Amino acid sequence: MGMMTHMRDRMHVVLWALLILFLLSMSIGGLVGGANVIDQLMGKVDPRKAIGVVNGTNLPPDQFMRMVNAELEQSRIDGREITDQQLNTIREQVWDRMVNEVLISEVLADLNISATNAEILFHLQENPPAFLTSMPDFQTDGQFDPAKYQQAVLNPQGNEWVPVENHLKNVFIPNFKLEQLLNSSATTTEAEVLNEFIKRNIDYNIDAIHVLNSSFTGDDVEPSEKEIEAAYKRNLKDYFQEEQRHLRYVSWEKVPTKSDSNSVYEDALSIKMQVEAGADFAELANQYTEDPSNAVTVDSGRGGNLGWFNKTQMVGPFSEAAFAARPGSIVGPVLTRFGYHVIKVIDRREQDGREEVNAAHILFKIDLGPNTREELRRTATLFSYDAQDYGFDAALDTHSVTSAEAMNVQSDAIFVSGLGQFRNAVRFAFNEEIGVSSTPLENDQYYVVLLVDSITPAGTQPLAQVKAGIKNTLQTEKQAVAAEKYLTDLKPEASAARDFNNLNTSYDKIEVISGETRTLNRSFTSLGRSNYVTGALISANAGEVIGPLKTMRGFALVRLNSVAEIDSTELEVQADALKNELISRKHRQIYNDWMQGLKDDAKIVDNRKYYF
Repeated sequence: MGMMTHMRDRMHVVLWALLILFLLSMSIGGLVGGANVIDQLMGKVDPRKAIGVVNGTNLPPDQFMRMVNAELEQSRIDGREITDQQLNTIREQVWDRMVNEVLISEVLADLNISATNAEILFHLQENPPAFLTSMPDFQTDGQFDPAKYQQAVLNPQGNEWVPVENHLKNVFIPNFKLEQLLNSSATTTEAEVLNEFIKRNIDYNIDAIHVLNSSFTGDDVEPSEKEIEAAYKRNLKDYFQEEQRHLRYVSWEKVPTKSDSNSVYEDALSIKMQVEAGADFAELANQYTEDPSNAVTVDSGRGGNLGWFNKTQMVGPFSEAAFAARPGSIVGPVLTRFGYHVIKVIDRREQDGREEVNAAHILFKIDLGPNTREELRRTATLFSYDAQDYGFDAALDTHSVTSAEAMNVQSDAIFVSGLGQFRNAVRFAFNEEIGVSSTPLENDQYYVVLLVDSITPAGTQPLAQVKAGIKNTLQTEKQAVAAEKYLTDLKPEASAARDFNNLNTSYDKIEVISGETRTLNRSFTSLGRSNYVTGALISANAGEVIGPLKTMRGFALVRLNSVAEIDSTELEVQADALKNELISRKHRQIYNDWMQGLKDDAKIVDNRKYYF
């Protein structure tokens, strides 16, 4: 009874995992603002009604926001810091999930794939989804405990399994069947298993001649004006450019002050004094530490315990303090790049000739204090008032600050040059006209006041603007052709030579590798890792010179000197694991290719830029 009561109390964890469809709604009022939204419709779809459309199916904004918020909440529960980059990653993941769900649901409907009650019961009992097996209620010592799980399944105390059954019926089982259908085409042969074993285990001894593409310079690889112009015209569609905005800005970095550091030091010192007065270190660590690795579950922590470590495994000041203290000592506050630490030295020992310490700590990060944050915001606000009232340049003079530029900002950009990830700045840039200054905007690193300085309309970029890139591409292509020809001409002499080091000295561009032994899944000196080299060596004969073979930086001629014998016993030991790994790899590739094909054929409207 207690377990099921706990499960019902923790059902929010289950609901979050069930594709986040049952969490509280979040209003999006104000996110899509302004009277011009309808004028900006993409594909005649009102962004206020759909954050996206997939083959005519609207993706509701409120559902998107619920899913994003649930992911954010889970990140906070897990102790992860929510940064702008983290937020953007979550938004991208939720978007992909929603698009994928629509596309997959269409396929399921077309194939008439569904779940029966018998299948629901089978999977509930014999093949529970990962979100259930990972729940602490069904684990013992961090591992899934089938007995606990079965006891809960067979002794329901109410309707706590209804959402799970719905998830199995509507999502898990249909997707499981579809996955089985897709994976049915994935097979692996004995030859593939053998090749994989060879790549990982068998030593190849080679000589090689490597020529770098970059060693070819001069007129022979210099593209002519005609070639550049022809390449530009041939690929004209590649040079279409969406409208770009050019910004000027003043920024104030969010850097903690000495006062902020002193305040954190006082907090750390206060906790140390509590421990010295008899308070339980582990309880205080679980309550106050800002070390995300301290968390075990939502409800418990490690008490700050770091386990055993040697002097090289921790940052210098931390190690120095811990190794200088006696067992039972409370040390600190100790300042490192992570913040202030209060350290409890638990024990010491000698392990493999090295001294080790077992310790726990409470970490206090040095972040921007409220007073510092408010002062930065006030400074940026005063600048923005003057910029709006008297002009941006006049405000620069009045406040004795300098501006920076962010050029070529596109409407779907996430990053702004010099400022990092800053979607709010991009939205401002495309919502305002030339000469308009912003109110203070902020990201994780800065407070910023922006000015829309100029606009480049959408259109094909002129040749002058892209000429350098075209020239570089053509030159790289010519260098590769020259390198391959160079080795093609050299191959007859190389095939006849017993030692590549004795080749004609006129071949001054070569790098020689002599008698090097490696397995094929490792990098050969100079050559790096090359599928061309690996594939050729597997089927090569001893003494044969093969190539030219493409490498990451050029081309190579390779002579296979010898191949180690295959250990048939070891092959038999590894065969099943290799086969399973190859099949899993094929499963992932099949699914990814299939999913990408659905997306390529789908009609997808993305309205996210109107929301964030």
